Amino acid sequence: MLSQRHLKNKIQAVGNIGQMTRAMELVAATKMRKAQERALEGRPYAMHALTLLSRMIRSASSEAAGSLWQRRAKGKVCFVVVSSDKGLAGSFNGAILKMALKYLEERMKNNEIVELVAVGKKAAAFFKKKNANIAAEFTQFSDVLTLSDAFPLSQWLLHEYEKGTYKEINFCSTIFVSALVQKPHMHPLLPLDSEELEEIVDAIVPQKGRYAELKIERVSENESIAYLLEPSPQAILEELARDLVEVAVLHLLLESNASEHSARMLAMKNASDNAMDLIDTLTLDLNKARQAAITQELTEISTAKEAFTYE
Repeated sequence: MLSQRHLKNKIQAVGNIGQMTRAMELVAATKMRKAQERALEGRPYAMHALTLLSRMIRSASSEAAGSLWQRRAKGKVCFVVVSSDKGLAGSFNGAILKMALKYLEERMKNNEIVELVAVGKKAAAFFKKKNANIAAEFTQFSDVLTLSDAFPLSQWLLHEYEKGTYKEINFCSTIFVSALVQKPHMHPLLPLDSEELEEIVDAIVPQKGRYAELKIERVSENESIAYLLEPSPQAILEELARDLVEVAVLHLLLESNASEHSARMLAMKNASDNAMDLIDTLTLDLNKARQAAITQELTEISTAKEAFTYE
């Protein structure tokens, strides 16, 4: 059994760690609420914007179809992996990096050239250790994501795709379900496809809770609508598609940002609870050690008394 002094030092050290994790939990909870509000409030706009883009792709003629939805038989694959800049977020980074690595290995088995775009320091550090081909890194985002944070990434992706560098661009990010549940998910981004956009839209609308009523609205929106496009379908579709791709990128980053803060808050809460449980265990050990010391002293006194009596 450890000495009383050692146990007291451990209790004090664990208590200090518990105070730190409790403070970090409160900070993460504040950021989570802000990020969650931003992600949730952006869902109706993202849903309607992507639904509009999906409809226009279905209604556009082959002549009006721009470079953003032209499928290419040859070329490299761009794979965007969204992680966090900071750690202490539980399984948030581990889950997304595991999925991304599995996808990367599968594509490379098919002899495809895959270039990574690392969003967040954790993804960049992870794939550098794996000697993966990293085309670009985007780090140092705001704690609560803004449009200015997502703009450089979306512009880089659009520029490289229109230039013909990649035949397709895929996103690997985390979808915010609730404060306790976050799911890593794969999202094909480019070339634009109406069915793939519908999947992103379906993922935006929650099954229950806030904005769940949007799923009812979407039932009547699946009907085909004829658009009158001026000055020309190609010019309008090209410009509109670029803007709506930026919306899609921003939405995916907002969802990941809210998931990150939720995962960090939950991890810090678990750490605080574990610290309290450990303090209770150490306090019990300290009481046992104190009781053993008292018992030993009483035994020594009784033994000494008996020795003097016999003399």
